[in-house]
Amino acid sequence: MSGKSSHEIDMLHGSILQKSLMFTIPMALSYLLQLLFNTADVVVVGRFAGSTALAAVGSTTSLVNMLVSFFVGISTGANIYISREYAAKRHDRVSDAVHTSVTMAILGGTGAMILALILAMPILKLMKSPEDVIDLSASYLRIYYLGLPAIVLYNFGAAILRSIGDTKRPMYFLMISGILNVLLNLITVIVFGMGVRGVAIATTISNYLSMGLVIHALLTEESSLRLIPYRLCIRKKIMAEILGLGVPSGLQGSVFGLSNVMIQSAVNSFGSAFMAGNAASSSVEAFQYAFILSGANTATTFISQHIGARRYSRLTPIVRTILASTLVISYAVGILFMVFSRQLISIYNSEPAVIEVGRQRLILMCITAFLECCMDIFSFSCRGFGRTVEPMLVSLFGACVFRIIWLNTVFVLFPSYLTVIIVWPVSWLITATADILLFRKLRRAYPEEDM
Repeated sequence: MSGKSSHEIDMLHGSILQKSLMFTIPMALSYLLQLLFNTADVVVVGRFAGSTALAAVGSTTSLVNMLVSFFVGISTGANIYISREYAAKRHDRVSDAVHTSVTMAILGGTGAMILALILAMPILKLMKSPEDVIDLSASYLRIYYLGLPAIVLYNFGAAILRSIGDTKRPMYFLMISGILNVLLNLITVIVFGMGVRGVAIATTISNYLSMGLVIHALLTEESSLRLIPYRLCIRKKIMAEILGLGVPSGLQGSVFGLSNVMIQSAVNSFGSAFMAGNAASSSVEAFQYAFILSGANTATTFISQHIGARRYSRLTPIVRTILASTLVISYAVGILFMVFSRQLISIYNSEPAVIEVGRQRLILMCITAFLECCMDIFSFSCRGFGRTVEPMLVSLFGACVFRIIWLNTVFVLFPSYLTVIIVWPVSWLITATADILLFRKLRRAYPEEDM
């Protein structure tokens, strides 16, 4: 099947700004809706179950993100491969890649669920979760991890749709499941008094709904992206290419997640008020980061398609345009967050100590977000060239290794909350500088003219 999809965006012609915004904005809204899953959990728990329950849910965020980021990174491999082959009009390979990707997602999500359920409590102990929090955190994680197959399969399905510019349908799917998640949170926590367990159940059910919707979209797709159940199997050569592209991206995401788990351990040492404030700020910041991440993923897909179609003259303008638009949008959001920082943190918890901790982190992160934006746009642009190992290594040393060194030197000498959180912008500066140099090197490997 090689018919053109009615949901496709022509990324190869016309205004880069217009086309990239058509791609970016629905994706950003999708990320925002996805964030509502966790935010609804945190807000409902913080307001109706207290700061200890808020700390229990919030302190698991870095752990959850580390695992999910790995599979999202692997799905990026499918996105890059399918984008390139679709632009080159090799539709048989596109179809084979779709079925291989979905099969990988089913197997990988199920295996990850089993492993995560076994390791939930041991990892929380390694993170030094306080005694008054650890049992609640473990309960939340175990229920949440039951939804891992749905999370992985949804992200692979969404990556497949995004490969041709279809970012609207994933947005609609998350809108539906997000509304369900909020309703179930209110019912399980307020009506049935289930607390942390209730929000975990609500999130898991909602994740399975979004998975079902994206699979239905693939089953009814009219182009070479159509999913045909009896064709589900692993094509070893294609799987190797997807993993070759995706595993480094997944490890890159997990590297950040691993370092954030270690940072969370340092935050935990200050007690539940710092944990709650840190969790609230992290949840708010994620709404700004949604625009940065969507811009970065836009760069990956646009560059992949242009490489496949040999439209090399637009490669540098793509990165410049997406970087500029992402900076403008993310900083507009960041300014609002700084102005209303007290009110935003108080949504999660009204305790003065929690609010002050949250404001301290939120203001720092919003001011320095341009460093994170440059880091991600250039790193994800390098992925678009089909080179994912180098960005992973940059992140390994610029983020993980540096942050570990910082926590074991600077933080030991100056053990304060500010010393912990300032490691983020410093590591962004180091990593962004290396990513810019790497992008310039990879760009020189391609001609300036189309072929």
